[in-house]
Amino acid sequence: MFYGDFMHNVNHWLEQARYDLDTAHAMLNSKRYLYVVFCCQQAIEKSIKAIILSKTQKFPPRLHNLLRLAEIAEIEIEEDTRAFLGELSA
Repeated sequence: MFYGDFMHNVNHWLEQARYDLDTAHAMLNSKRYLYVVFCCQQAIEKSIKAIILSKTQKFPPRLHNLLRLAEIAEIEIEEDTRAFLGELSA
């Protein structure tokens, strides 16, 4: 993978994460709370996948478990955040 392609893919994951976060805000304003949670989970997942791609220069695995993805990305997570990510993954 060329460096330009690599950075394009990292940026793509981050752009998608931003879009999901913006969508979560719109859903919050319209009181569609289930979709707020879903979009926040998606934003976190895509952000972690960008980190994985950035660190490994390989496409991230097709997982949705935020804790497992964070482990693959070697992200240190505090216990309260770990519990929150576990609930979002459920």
